[in-house]
Amino acid sequence: MIENRLNEVFWKKGNGRDFLEWVNIAEGDLKPNYNIRLFHEYDDGVDALVRNWMSGDDFKTIMNSLHHKTPDENLPQAYLDFKSSLKVVPNWVDKDLILEGCKLSERSGLTGLLVLRNFALLGGYNFANLTKPLVATGSLEKGAVHRLYNTLNFWVDVSRSSKRGQEMRVDACIRTRLIHSASRLMIQKKQPDWDYERYGVPINYADMIATNIAFTVYYLYGLKKLSFEYSEIEEAGIFHVWKYVTYLLGVPVEMIPNDKKEALTFFHFWTKYQGQPDQNSIKLTESLLNENTPITLLKLDIIKRNMGYIHKSIANLLIDDTIRENLKIPRVRFNNIVANALRLKNQL
Repeated sequence: MIENRLNEVFWKKGNGRDFLEWVNIAEGDLKPNYNIRLFHEYDDGVDALVRNWMSGDDFKTIMNSLHHKTPDENLPQAYLDFKSSLKVVPNWVDKDLILEGCKLSERSGLTGLLVLRNFALLGGYNFANLTKPLVATGSLEKGAVHRLYNTLNFWVDVSRSSKRGQEMRVDACIRTRLIHSASRLMIQKKQPDWDYERYGVPINYADMIATNIAFTVYYLYGLKKLSFEYSEIEEAGIFHVWKYVTYLLGVPVEMIPNDKKEALTFFHFWTKYQGQPDQNSIKLTESLLNENTPITLLKLDIIKRNMGYIHKSIANLLIDDTIRENLKIPRVRFNNIVANALRLKNQL
C-alpha cells in the first residue's frame, strides 16, 4: 500500500483534528497496531459460495428471496446453512446495548439523516480509494438516488428496535454481504489491471471498518455539532450496534472498534493509505449535492423546495475547509440559518 502524506492535514487542521478534540486525545496518543495486510484481506469464504451460485440461477433466486421475503424452500443448502449461522447471536453481543443504539438511531430522526447524508457519506468521497469500487461497478452511472436509497435503507434496517429488528438486521447484512461479494468478483473478472498495490482488494476489511466509522464517529460527532444530546450508554450502544453489523458483514470481530478512541486509532492508520480525491470523487459529490428528493420527515412545502440549500448548509458546517475545496462543495449564503434552526429544534 502507498502512503499519502497529504492526508496529514486531515489530522492537523481538518475533521481529524475535530474528532481528536471531541474525544479529548492528542494525535500522538493514537498508537495503531494494524498491518497493511488488512487491505488485502476480505470475505473470501462467501466469495467462494457466491461464485458457485452465480454460475447458474441460484444467486438471482437467493437475492429475490431476500428482497421479497419468499419461503426458503428450493434455495441452495449451502445458503441456508450460511443464513442459519448468522442467525446465531454470538455471546459477546449485549442485547441491551444494541437496543440503546437502535433507539438513538430512531430518535435522531431528521438530524441523524442529514448528518449521515451530508457529512459521513459526502465527506467519505474525499478518500478516493474508497470510491474506486463504486466506479468499477458502474454505481457512478446509476446516480445518487440509487446510492443514497440503498445506504439509508441499510441504516434503517440494521438500526430498528422493533420486535422484527434482529430479523431485519440479519437480512439486510446478508443482502449487502452477498452484493459485496458479487461486486468484488465482477471487478476481479472485468478489471484484471486493478491496482492492488494502491487500492488493496476491492471492498476489503480495512475499508469495511472505515465504513463502520462513518456510521459511528461521523454520526455521533455530527449529532453533537447540531446540539443533539445523547447519553454515554447510547454512544456505547451505537458502537455496539455497528460492531455487530460489521461482524455480520463478514469482518472478524477482533478487528472492529469498540469505542471512539479505538475507532480513531484505526482511522488514523487507514487514512495514511488513501489517495487524494479525483474527478470521480468530484462527480460523486456533485451528484449527491444535486440529489434533492424531498425528505418525508419534513412537512413544510417551503422546506421541501429548498432541500439543496439545506444539504449544502449542513455540509458547509460539518466538512472541513480542505475537503470542501477538494470536492468542490459550494459555499452557501447564510449557511448558519439551517444549523441554528436544527440546534434550536434539538434543544427544545
